[in-house]
Amino acid sequence: MPRFELARGLLDPGLFSDNAPAMWSFYEDMVGLPRLENLRHSPTYQEVFFTLPPGKLKVQSFDTPMGPAVTGYRGLTIARDGLAAARSLRDPDGLGVTLVPRGTRGVTSAGITVGVRDVDAQERFLIEGMGARRHEGGFRVGDTQVFVEEDANARPTTPTCRRGFVYITLIVNDCRAAHAALLAAGAEHSARVLRLMDRCLFSWVKDPGGNWIEIIQYAELSGPLPEVERLADHWDEVEQWRDHGKPY
Repeated sequence: MPRFELARGLLDPGLFSDNAPAMWSFYEDMVGLPRLENLRHSPTYQEVFFTLPPGKLKVQSFDTPMGPAVTGYRGLTIARDGLAAARSLRDPDGLGVTLVPRGTRGVTSAGITVGVRDVDAQERFLIEGMGARRHEGGFRVGDTQVFVEEDANARPTTPTCRRGFVYITLIVNDCRAAHAALLAAGAEHSARVLRLMDRCLFSWVKDPGGNWIEIIQYAELSGPLPEVERLADHWDEVEQWRDHGKPY
């Protein structure tokens, strides 16, 4: 089975929102994640990153309205020092966010809850594709605790550009190798590897439950990027994929 290396341990949570200022305030002020960077791509769209050691939480922020996502990503758990007990919150877009004392249920940084129809297939994918190991009632992938729940009523996921907790990001040393390894373990191809300037390579797949996974190779972690097709030359394809789920 092909394998790949994580360049950073956290599976970064990725959210889409058309309620951006309220979301930024929630994650910065209520949850306590420092804002790290704003990366603007167009007059109506920017990526906003928050520090979630050893990784980041990203809010894909739009000024234009969007519909709600259908997604298997059901909840986010974040470890905090100084807490005596778990604290349940809900972000402005409705996602359940639980703050817990560090180490609760194996969560030392962040935990992700995903609901799927076929638990066995999802667990095989985590173990064979992402190198997970069973730990504290979940699956440990790097520094992330993944909890898999059975949901017989899980519906097909919407395209990414919908409001909610839509995807997770794997930060890797080799984007092309990671993409191939996940496909070999049962993922579905969705978007081929492209290059964003000299910043990163990225691609997208879906896990066996249909949930979105972004794969990113950052130059700052892996070193100089290989020369592949550029995002700027394929923006129309990317927009069709983002808005309508059309693979490319």
